[in-house]
Amino acid sequence: MDKVNLAIVGCGTISQLNAPGYLEHNDCDVVALYDPITERAERRASQWGIAPRFHESFEDVLNDSTVDAVELLTPTSLHTEQIIAALDAGKHVSCQKPIAGTVAETDAIAEAVARSDKTFRVTENFLYYPPIVKAKELIDSGATGELSMVRIRTVWSGIESNKSYEVEEGALDWRRDASLNAGGLIYDDGWHKVATAMWWAGDVERVSSIVTKTDDFMMESPSAAIWKYADKNCLAVFEYASAANMPLRTKYYPVDEFMEIIGTNGVLWVTRCTGEMLDMPPVVFHHDGTTTSYQVPMDWIESFKGAARDFVDSLIEERQPNMDIRFAKKVLQTTLAFYEASETEQWVRPETLT
Repeated sequence: MDKVNLAIVGCGTISQLNAPGYLEHNDCDVVALYDPITERAERRASQWGIAPRFHESFEDVLNDSTVDAVELLTPTSLHTEQIIAALDAGKHVSCQKPIAGTVAETDAIAEAVARSDKTFRVTENFLYYPPIVKAKELIDSGATGELSMVRIRTVWSGIESNKSYEVEEGALDWRRDASLNAGGLIYDDGWHKVATAMWWAGDVERVSSIVTKTDDFMMESPSAAIWKYADKNCLAVFEYASAANMPLRTKYYPVDEFMEIIGTNGVLWVTRCTGEMLDMPPVVFHHDGTTTSYQVPMDWIESFKGAARDFVDSLIEERQPNMDIRFAKKVLQTTLAFYEASETEQWVRPETLT
């Protein structure tokens, strides 16, 4: 394969971030779009300056012999059925996170992956965000020394901080439906943070947490979780809070993160991610009695573009991109362990969740 013909399935809000990396890639053509609202797919095509085929159903996409791969930007409750159908139809699959709502569904996906000769990955854009990638490079180089603590703080604003970012009408409705989701923002947005912390430092041994439920199913704040990494004396701490009345500077969603990694040789900060709350360099490393700042691209959309590039490149190079089925299952189990630990008021080992 020297050119990837891609179909984007789901043209809602998140497609504004997922699509540009594919559209900019010289070895990728977005040849087909499908959305239950055809007018929305047509509007995206006009915005993106492309002339794809507009399919009337997901089945039509799978029957399109010119489509090599699909990018699934659909509600989580649809992922299992769509992933399995696409793999069985001979398509490469990139699917929006979270992978699924249950471990059993993920196991069913794993069976489909095992019997297919096509590539599958979960689209985890945080693993391609340049400040997070730079932090990974410093950790892997040994610059931070032996890690002892990873901290990730997430602040959500209740105010519509950026009215220029188009959020489709009804985009949050399915996310607020408890029958369609394993949890609220800690499940949906927290997946990013769990994936990042595991990518930096490895697998999880056990989890403890307090998850606060609110009248809004999505908003689980204040909440906090702690885990111990497997086979090392290192902890991770996750803090989730809402500053409901605070406008937050952002190009995208009203949320921002601050990440800290402490090792024997220094302290590493990633100071911004989704939003732009702090006027600081995106990566700061305190070490050897000095402070080093790293100026790397820090627009959040770069993480989505990186994810798109890697999927296309992986297909051409015949290699597995980030977040394969094994890693995705571990991230799901750990995210679900936050809820189990809070409900039982006990430590939970993620691998015991089935």
